[in-house]
Amino acid sequence: MGIEDKVRATVTSYLATFSAGDREGWLDLFAPDATVEDPVGTDVRTGRESIGEFWDISHSMTERITLEMVQGPGICGNQAAFAMEAHAEVGDSKFIAPTIDVMTFDDDGRITTMRAFWGAGDAHPA
Repeated sequence: MGIEDKVRATVTSYLATFSAGDREGWLDLFAPDATVEDPVGTDVRTGRESIGEFWDISHSMTERITLEMVQGPGICGNQAAFAMEAHAEVGDSKFIAPTIDVMTFDDDGRITTMRAFWGAGDAHPA
């Protein structure tokens, strides 16, 4: 399997595991020294433990989060970008946050960097 196929498979798993609430499966998609900046401009999280804390925080603020691909992924070698929507449910309220993720990957297709472009002002009721 070539790098672009590995990247595509990882992006697909990234959306599926996050949406399914599969914390360990999602974390397994990252290289050991990976970084996450979500959203861009916030502190960069490095390594499994810190990225796991990001998971815990994001999932504690909602009852459910589902990630849905809107466009992409555009893959160039070991890099990918895609537009998605994060659908969040909090009680009876449902919100959508449009997001663009930009990622790099190692030779095994694991995520080495993830940067998410979105802002709270972009979120709107579903």
